[in-house]
Amino acid sequence: MVEMDFINLKEIIEKYNSIVLYRHIRPDYDACGSQLGLKHLLLENYPDKSIFTYGLENMDNPEFLEEMDNPSLDIIKNSLTIILDTSTHDRADDQSYIQGLKSLKIDHHLESEKNTDYVFVDETASSTSELVALLAIKNKWKINRKAASYLYAGMNTDTRNFTINSVNSTTFKVLSILIEVGINLVEINRYINDISKQKFEAKHYLAINAIFKEDVAYIVLTKEIKEKLGLSTHEAKDFIYVLDSIKGIDKYAFFFYEDEREGFSVSLRSHKVPIVEIAKKFGGGGHKLACGIPKISIEQIDEVIDLLIKAKE
Repeated sequence: MVEMDFINLKEIIEKYNSIVLYRHIRPDYDACGSQLGLKHLLLENYPDKSIFTYGLENMDNPEFLEEMDNPSLDIIKNSLTIILDTSTHDRADDQSYIQGLKSLKIDHHLESEKNTDYVFVDETASSTSELVALLAIKNKWKINRKAASYLYAGMNTDTRNFTINSVNSTTFKVLSILIEVGINLVEINRYINDISKQKFEAKHYLAINAIFKEDVAYIVLTKEIKEKLGLSTHEAKDFIYVLDSIKGIDKYAFFFYEDEREGFSVSLRSHKVPIVEIAKKFGGGGHKLACGIPKISIEQIDEVIDLLIKAKE
């Protein structure tokens, strides 16, 4: 495993004629934005290279996000594989990235697992999309409108509209450069923020049924309610943000049932108090103020909530 900087990243990329780009399971806009943004940066600046994307789970936004290429295993084995916004091997949308000639990770999560040949992790970055944009800027690559649009989408959504603690002056310098490319902010914001009437109704049902204990709010989405609302697991996980703007609520959680795991996945968020250690107690992890737990039982929900209530600055 070799740790790298932006210049090293460029040098590694330039060594390979074929590159396959990966992302994490249940992708969000940072996963897709960094993956597709990097694809179009490489196509623009290295037109002789073959660039592919790989992903089995897709977000439901075909008007904005393009389809995955999903190349054959033979192509993967003869390529540099780059996995983006993915902290551990188990979080990869597909583990075939380890079969590439060499593998490279670009990520911004805390305690990212050392599961690739080359690693570029910056835990201070607001998003992986920001890191990909910086890769282009530092190496003076040309940034086309399609790449800029995807990278903006990833930066915007992973920072909750540029409102979280990891946003800094670098973030806004990158944003300025992306805007100068000529992206349509209004159009992109509609693509990434608009929801269907069904999701709108689900959002308000969940808000009405939120539970409050001291400075903690949480929602429990059971299998029965998820089916009643017509939500997939992928759609359900995004409803954590129903709880993010309530005065007096500093920590919040969303428990949603996953049929595949026969248990509840958990999204945890905090405005100020570090909560990642709570996630780790149950086999999870992530960022200091935004993290998750892959699976708990319904009996463990109260235990998680008690730990959130006790968490203080």
